[in-house]
Amino acid sequence: MGSTRTAWHVLLTTLLRQRRPRHFQIHSEVPLSAEPPRADHLLLRNDAPGDAREPAGTLRRLWPLLPRETIVEFKSVRRTYRSRDLDWLWGYISLHYAGAARRLGPRADLAGVVLLPSRTRSLDADAAALGLVWLDLAGGYWQLQGGAFALYVVELATVAEDEDDDLLHLLGHGEARTVEARRWLAEQIGAEEIAMAMRELEGFDEVLRTLLKKLPIEALLPALPVEELLAGMPPEQRLAGLTPEQRILLMPDEALRLLPDDYLRSLPEDIRAQIRARIGRPL
Repeated sequence: MGSTRTAWHVLLTTLLRQRRPRHFQIHSEVPLSAEPPRADHLLLRNDAPGDAREPAGTLRRLWPLLPRETIVEFKSVRRTYRSRDLDWLWGYISLHYAGAARRLGPRADLAGVVLLPSRTRSLDADAAALGLVWLDLAGGYWQLQGGAFALYVVELATVAEDEDDDLLHLLGHGEARTVEARRWLAEQIGAEEIAMAMRELEGFDEVLRTLLKKLPIEALLPALPVEELLAGMPPEQRLAGLTPEQRILLMPDEALRLLPDDYLRSLPEDIRAQIRARIGRPL
């Protein structure tokens, strides 16, 4: 444990290897996970006069519960809670507390939060295996009591209904029910920094499909480039509303050059003009 390895560590390893029972193996300096521990979010409380009266815009009942620092683990619709995720979170909390000794005081200064669409059987099973007890805080908020640190569980789908928060409904159900929520989603995807962070991640196509379901295309154009919009649409939706003549314009230039002149001359003048400009041939 820790980054400092002394000569005594080497001696202990040697002793264990030389005098171990034969049915044991000794490995030293072993990474315990493929990736370094990394929390989804770390919330830092920095109260100032009047802050306690400032209303929150989302998760309104959660913020007053949180101590100086809180580690948050988010489980999405696409990748929801899996068995032993709670053990990972406890490990993150303990590691953070051990490393923040100079900043944090008692264990009450640190808490954990699990945000997920709704409780799952695997979460219930893990909580029971760890000897934790559920305390209903109402409206989709729970506390898991019995651990070394305070731990809260937030069911986003329930909170969204109880607090009438459609942006949470988007995260809880993967659907945006109001135009305002879909516009917000379009704005976030249209923001260059956010879009770059999301584009290579698992589930980005699903987010785009959610966005494209009900929001009119004209509302999306200011936020998203055309190629981004088309990438999120199935082929039949891309062609919806186009006449047969307009669909011809979707063909590549090489294919347009193979079409007979007699056929091209039968097309409306505005279509012919665009094809002439592209293939450089009088029609």
